[in-house]
Amino acid sequence: MAKIAIVDDNKEQRETNTIRLRLFLKELHSEIEVSDIFPFEKYSDYYGYIDSENIIALVIDEKLYNDSQLDKAPVEYNGSDLVGYIRERYKYIPIFTLTNFPEDQILQDKINEYDYIFSKKEFTIKQVEIINRACQRYLEENQKELSQVDDLTRKIASGKGEANDIERLKALQIKLSIPFSFDLKDREEWLIEYEKQITALEELKFKLEKKLNK
Repeated sequence: MAKIAIVDDNKEQRETNTIRLRLFLKELHSEIEVSDIFPFEKYSDYYGYIDSENIIALVIDEKLYNDSQLDKAPVEYNGSDLVGYIRERYKYIPIFTLTNFPEDQILQDKINEYDYIFSKKEFTIKQVEIINRACQRYLEENQKELSQVDDLTRKIASGKGEANDIERLKALQIKLSIPFSFDLKDREEWLIEYEKQITALEELKFKLEKKLNK
């Protein structure tokens, strides 16, 4: 099942906002689930978390470095730092901030990295409607683009592809984070690479189907 992740170092606020988000999503008849986490010590841990937990959107607090939790020390970064790192791989995943300091200058300097900036004092069903719509668009867009990748890959592997088809495929591969080599000289090499591509594509489709709960 697809999930929205709430990342916040304040346990009480994180759990409260998780409950509120779940209730609002239920009112909207959405089947998207909610996961909440204390910030990871390392940026790199978020990639595995997003993939393994079927995360399709993130709601991130800005002041992530204030609190500790059990054996976990406060992290040494803020929400806007984390967003920049996540965008390196997941360029189009919906990301929101839920903060008590929406006018914070550091946050405002990176406003273009976010889909929306929400104040914790004004977190209502109206804001959740925005989050829910963004999640649906993200899933639908990925589904369409996976189909385009499949069509273009088959066309190029059959020897009928043109230069603009290769460029379009390359752009989609980068956007969807699918590995693929474009320095291929003949059709035989394309066919070999095509088999690798199909495997990667099927894995992505499987992940997407899990997110859509099909």
